[in-house]
This record gives sequence, structure tokens and C-alpha cells, in this order.
Amino acid sequence: MNLRIFDKTKSASRRLKSPRIFKTEGNYQQQPRENKNDNQNKPKSFINGKSGLGKRDYSENQSQITQKRLIVNSYSQQTRQQQQQSNHTHTKYNTFLDSILKLSKSKEMNRVPIRNRKQMWHNYVNPESSIPERRVQSQINILKTDETYNKNRSTASLCSLESQDTFQFNLKYIHKTRQGQIANNPSKVNQDIFYCQTNFIENFHLFFVCDGHGQNGHLVSNFIQTNLPNNIQKDKLQLLSHQIKETLQKSIQNTSINVNKQSFDTNFSGSTLNGILLQENGKIHSFNVGDSRTVIGKFNGYGSKFKPYQLSIDHKLTIKKEQYRVISSGGKVDTFYDQNGNSIGPMRVWVNGTQYPGLAMSRSLGDQVAQSIGVSSVPDIIEYQLGLNDKFIIIASDGVWEFLDNQIVVDIIGKYYQQNNIEGASEELMRVAYRMWTIDDDSVVDDITFIIIFIQNQ
Repeated sequence: MNLRIFDKTKSASRRLKSPRIFKTEGNYQQQPRENKNDNQNKPKSFINGKSGLGKRDYSENQSQITQKRLIVNSYSQQTRQQQQQSNHTHTKYNTFLDSILKLSKSKEMNRVPIRNRKQMWHNYVNPESSIPERRVQSQINILKTDETYNKNRSTASLCSLESQDTFQFNLKYIHKTRQGQIANNPSKVNQDIFYCQTNFIENFHLFFVCDGHGQNGHLVSNFIQTNLPNNIQKDKLQLLSHQIKETLQKSIQNTSINVNKQSFDTNFSGSTLNGILLQENGKIHSFNVGDSRTVIGKFNGYGSKFKPYQLSIDHKLTIKKEQYRVISSGGKVDTFYDQNGNSIGPMRVWVNGTQYPGLAMSRSLGDQVAQSIGVSSVPDIIEYQLGLNDKFIIIASDGVWEFLDNQIVVDIIGKYYQQNNIEGASEELMRVAYRMWTIDDDSVVDDITFIIIFIQNQ
């Protein structure tokens, strides 16, 4: 637990002081494996001995929590007792989850369409309230056109009423990853990674996740994890001179170029990249390549409800400008078809007249064949100013978003935010995300990785 203060001076200049570190403690939580293995109790390791820089675990869950609190002795005995009492009140809730999940293999559950399953889970995560029926947002509805995306991110929506000079907050985060499974590939590895580093450069905090795909996807995501922070640090002076967007664009592009020069093959392997660069005045620069996603949980002021604000856009081939770029570069955009000519799955990128590469996103790092026909590695970068109603941030691979829409995820985390229980939020989100993959068929489960950040205003 890192305990530190985000503080401001009250002088005429109203500039931000550098944080003072009072106390630092290391702590992490190990998740038990579901399958038997001699390495069950093997301790978690880190690259270069840095906490927050996660080394890929091929078989077990990873969990790390770091807290930044205004009060040094924040985890007193009294606080622990209060948290235990709070957790006890949700025993009934977790018992209800167990009873629901026992139906996962029943015929009744298998007949429930995915859209209805999303609605069922949305009602479930709010068991004490009556929620009116709502239409679940699909990928096509969320990402229908880039015009809607830009409209939702107007200047007014990205600026808080709170002055940057007076905004103060405490920061607490946790990250978790879980290896997926493929029935015909028992040697599958976890291709997801996470990176969390506070005070990455002075008052900048860097968080991101990568979701690798293809035979060497784990090598691509691992390269990004180590290479991208180094590229950003090389342009430290430009970053400190407030040329943040330019620095991120240049660093990501350099990483994209360098990954294709490595000894491992990236013709049909690549990775997404999604994350934020957070300043201590509350300003965020969100960067995204691919279909991982960042969502902010906003308190809407009515009861205990939270609403999602999607800070990044999923780079899917349902977006018109993404389709146009691929088609104008000589590629083809279409779904996969089975032997009977039936359309299966999402829109994909194809080389004309072939059945490859079949990439289901319009931007990625690596994927040299797909990039030759219009797939881009250029990131979308969005600037956002945190406000008093912004309570938490979730950065996650599509292992979370495949069966859970933004509102469901915000409902799960929001319940635990009110208890100041970030561990409970991470455990519940991982549990629900994994079970949603296995309700109909557990032969294919994607890797699941996310970072949760609690923002506590002062």
C-alpha cells in the first residue's frame, strides 16, 4: 500500500505541489487456481522487481492492489472491522449469484439469447431495485458512426466545472488477469498484459492493458509492455511541456514500427492497446488502438446510481470511416461464412480473394498483413478532465466487454465503490465476466484482464 497525498497550494499561483510519500507497504492478493497443479502456491513475480508491471501468468489469476490515501493509518483495526461488517451484508447477494450460476448448464439457460442474458445480469446486479426494461447496447449501436462518437465528446462534455487548480483526489487501483481456455488448445497461454505505474514521470501516472491475438500475440503484448513506457520516457521534456497528445502518438507509432522488426513473426499476430495517462490535476489522456475499452463510472446524483461514460471507442469494422480505410487500401470487409453459406461472427478484414487474415478489428499493433490492407496502428487520443461526479475508471480487454455492457460493469463496480471495497469489486467483476463466457459453452473462454481505479475527491 502506497500512501501519499495529492495536495495543492493556496498561494496566488495555485500550482500543484509534488506529492509527499509518508509510508509505503507492499501487498498483493493471490487468487487460488481452479485446476490442480503442483505450482498452485507459487508466489507472484514481477518484471524487474517493479510492482504494477505484471509478468504474464500462464495459468493463474493475478491480483495487485495499490492505494493512495490522504490518511496515513487508513487501514486501522477499526477500518478493517467496518469493512468486514460491510462484506457480511452482501453474503446474501453472493449466495444468490451461486444459485443463478448453477443454472448455467440447464436447457432453460441455454435457450436464453445473449441479448436477454445481458438484461438478466443487469437486473441481477441490482437485486434490491426494480429496473425498467431497457435495450442493451450492442457494438453496432455503441459504435454506429464516428459522428455520434464525436458528438458525445464535445468540448462541454469533456470539461469539468471544477477548476484544475482546485481539484484534489485520492487514488486507489487494483488489477487482475485470468487466462482463458480453448478446448482444442490445452497449451494456450495468457496473451493479455497490464501495466500500472504511479509517478511514471513526475506527476504522471500510466495505466494500460494489451490483448494479444494470433500465434505470437503474447510476444507482441509483452513487447508493448516494456517498449511503450521507454518510448514515452525518451520524450520526457516534450511531455512536461504539455505536448502530451503528440508524445503519446509518437511513442505508440514508434512501438508499432519496432514490434514488426523483432525476431518473432507478426504477419498474423498483434495486440490491442488501451490505457490512460493521468495527471495529478485530474486531466486524463486516453489512448486506444483496437477493441479494448476504458469507461468512467459517473455518480448521477440520484440514489446510489452510477452511469457509464465510454472514454474510448472500440475500433470495429462497423464504423464507416474504418470500413472505408480498409476498402480503399484494397482490403475486403465481410463476415466469415460456414460451408452452407451462413454468416458467422463479426465483420472482419480479408485480403481480396483469400480467407486471411480475418482480423475482427480495424486497428492494432503488429498484424503486418492486415496493416498492408488498411488496418491502422494510429491511436485515438481523447483528453478528459475529471470532475466531482467521476468516481472510478475501468480499463479492460474485450474478455470483459464481450458479454457485459458498460452499464452492467458500472453497476457491479459502483456497488463496491460505495463500500470503499476495491478488492470486492475486482473479485465480483472477474467472477461475473468469466461465468458469462461459460453459461452456454465453456470450451472457449477469452483471457480476461482489467484495471479498476477508484477516484476519491477531497
